[in-house]
Amino acid sequence: MNFPDFLSTQLLGHLPGWSKPGQGPFPLPRFLLVGGRVLFSSLLVAGIVTGVKHIGGLEPLELAYLDFSTRQRSDLPIDPRITVLGITEADCQRYRCPLSDALLADTLSRLQAHSPRVVGLDIYRTIVRPPGRMAIETRLQASNLIAIMNVGSDPVNGQVPAPEQVDPERIGFNDFPTDLDGIIRRNLLYVGGQDHGYYAFGLRVALAYLGEDYDLKVVGDQLQIGKAVFPALKTKDGGYQDVDNAGYQVLLRYRGQQAPAAVLTLTQLLTGDFDSDLIRDRAILIGTTAQSSKDLFLTPFSSNQQQNFLMSGVEIHAHMVSQILDAVAGETALYRFLPPWSELLWLWGWCVTASLVAWSTRRPWQLGLAGSVLLAGLLGTGAVAMGRLLWLPIAEPVIGFTVTLGLAATHRLLYRTTHDPLTGLPNREVFLDQIQAALNRAQRYAQPSPVVVAFLGIDRFKVINESLGHQAGDQLLLSFAERLQRSLPPQTYIARVGGDEFAILFHHDRPKGQRWGRRFTVPDLNAEVATVPQVLDQLQQQLSAPFELFGRKIPNTVSIGVAMTQAGYEHRPVNLLRDAHTAMYRSKTLGQSRYEVFAAGMLVDAVNRLELESDLLKALENGEFLLYYQPIVHLQTGAVAGFEALVRWKQPDRGFVQPGAFIPAAEETGLILPLGQWIFQAACQQLKQWNRQFPRRHLTMSINLSSRQLSQPDLVQQFAQSLEKSQIPGDRIRLEITESMVMGDIETTIDLMLKLKSLNFKLAIDDFGTGYSSLSYLHRFPLDTLKVDKSFVGRVDRSNEDRAIVQTILTLGKQLGMDVVAEGIETQQQVRILQQEACDYGQGYLFAKPLPPEAAVELLRHPSPLVKPFTETPNF
Repeated sequence: MNFPDFLSTQLLGHLPGWSKPGQGPFPLPRFLLVGGRVLFSSLLVAGIVTGVKHIGGLEPLELAYLDFSTRQRSDLPIDPRITVLGITEADCQRYRCPLSDALLADTLSRLQAHSPRVVGLDIYRTIVRPPGRMAIETRLQASNLIAIMNVGSDPVNGQVPAPEQVDPERIGFNDFPTDLDGIIRRNLLYVGGQDHGYYAFGLRVALAYLGEDYDLKVVGDQLQIGKAVFPALKTKDGGYQDVDNAGYQVLLRYRGQQAPAAVLTLTQLLTGDFDSDLIRDRAILIGTTAQSSKDLFLTPFSSNQQQNFLMSGVEIHAHMVSQILDAVAGETALYRFLPPWSELLWLWGWCVTASLVAWSTRRPWQLGLAGSVLLAGLLGTGAVAMGRLLWLPIAEPVIGFTVTLGLAATHRLLYRTTHDPLTGLPNREVFLDQIQAALNRAQRYAQPSPVVVAFLGIDRFKVINESLGHQAGDQLLLSFAERLQRSLPPQTYIARVGGDEFAILFHHDRPKGQRWGRRFTVPDLNAEVATVPQVLDQLQQQLSAPFELFGRKIPNTVSIGVAMTQAGYEHRPVNLLRDAHTAMYRSKTLGQSRYEVFAAGMLVDAVNRLELESDLLKALENGEFLLYYQPIVHLQTGAVAGFEALVRWKQPDRGFVQPGAFIPAAEETGLILPLGQWIFQAACQQLKQWNRQFPRRHLTMSINLSSRQLSQPDLVQQFAQSLEKSQIPGDRIRLEITESMVMGDIETTIDLMLKLKSLNFKLAIDDFGTGYSSLSYLHRFPLDTLKVDKSFVGRVDRSNEDRAIVQTILTLGKQLGMDVVAEGIETQQQVRILQQEACDYGQGYLFAKPLPPEAAVELLRHPSPLVKPFTETPNF
């Protein structure tokens, strides 16, 4: 058993009333076994992926997906509340950067003239740049102006304070949280201090725009502006695993890959070439957008543009301000995150789904298709969620799903090599390993208990499978396996080792009273094994109860063979299983619904049977088969009405082989199909020859059909070709079928009979009265003849009960318009009784044994009656 099976069965097998696969008394349901494997695969992969995630192994993938979803999201319209006054490369060439105090003061004056709600100066201004010092100092004192300071993250300038003329309430720090790959994905809003808090530049601008009615409140690990709540980013939110989340940060929501607001250049402002509505009542952000400046940064859009695509700091601040204003306005602007347990459940759910798909699909293309569709669904779900700013981990479920799918598919492949896919029981190879393990355990003890192997075969399974169909056969095997597991003690191990064959291993881990590492005498080591016959007797009884298939009760019997180890002999698992198999075939030969213990002579018989099957094949090739003919006599006249063709096998070196020896072997090997076709052709040719010799006799020929022949799809076509070749009328041929052969799939059998009747064949039921046919169906069959079994005819002169049965069959035949043939007639008294009961025909040793063609011709040349006509009532 592999480790996943071991874990699942250990988890579930200790529950009261449940047991491990292949064991009794209460088998673990298949859905629980599959559930155990699904649980194991999904938990294993989910645990591994979670571990990799916690050490930061998935952070680059998750952040890459965040960038990808950001790029794929449709750009929002430009924010009408914000305008970016960008100092472009052309402005720098025209006005020389950095701007002089006078030019900057003029810029601020022109902006204030159009009544902006707030002006954010995203330019460091601590060095005097004459001329215009007084003018700039005056403009910086405006109540709606927000200045920026650098707290030390700038690699060139280091810490840069805000101008002295700006009140602390109008200063915001500039500290873009930059990830290790240089990309800005976060918005740092606020940092708490001992005396007071520190506001980010974008937050200051947004609060100034909102006005005095909106104050910032710090409530635990979140900020609140009006009714809007800004939860602080945690260390493992948004795909991060150990992010520096100092202060109060949120994931930055970009409106698009360009500036999120209208852009006004410095030249346009100074020349008056603009619409005043771009300034009036807006938040104006002044900053450098020139590509030659140092104020350029990587964003999630960078990988979607040229390699050197960067976004200016003022544009990033515009995105930040826009995000804050949208959040306060009640719009979806802040990313939401699942709690850790939900993320784990999300991951595990996809792992479970992958495992279920792997265990439920049968073909590789189905697995590939289902996996692709589900992966597409996963990515699509993530895209929809990210489009609504709901962060869903994608990299970890994608990896978890893919790995689980591969692991479960591999596990299933390995499982199918060791277990039967229909019943879920271990297969032959695993069973042999279990036998070897039992033999190894037995060798550890001074007085080991025997290892007992039982081999079970379902009697008449082929008849059920061929008559009711393979679906019914599979259902029977499932029901049989479940009943078998319920019927056995927990010390047994069960496997399916063939089509309708199962095997049981009886052995204990160690005898009573003996512990590992100690050897001492146990009073009765075989006491437990001595109960095996009792178990088999009980098993025979429970397994022989009828099974219900599709609303129909099907009788069932089981043949069992037993083999066990013996002291002083070295045993191999394959030999034990072979010996039990041999004993099972002996039990089938001696009579169904019994068990036999292996003896040495059985192996000799099995070898002989194998040789017999090999000789059968040679016999067909060498033409060693013959037809003998037993006459069928008209009981009222004594005349020969026809013959029954019976196959005989004469080997060149050993003479005749009994039909009872080779017919069952031909049935099992399938050689009965070519043999049956040869019998039909040879019988037709013989009848053609006799009809030419004796044209006035109007002889008929009875030919037996096997169950294998009835399942041939081209049987009718073969018979039609043989009739055409021999030029024999179809009504001269009587096809004999046993009751058990016709009582499977009734509708299919009737359809076949009607096709045979279309060739004018006569149809007969052979051995009538010994099968399990239902009289309610008999009238539906297009039959011409009933043949009374010889077991009734042979006792008709000694048993009133058998005579009553024969009378009933004769009456039934007459009522249904059928001829009746009595088989096995051996005495004149039996003939007289049958004549009295108005039986039509008879055959048996009283008239003649099966004859070679020459003897049959001699019988036909002397047409004297074989029985005296009925003239008086016999005396008893």
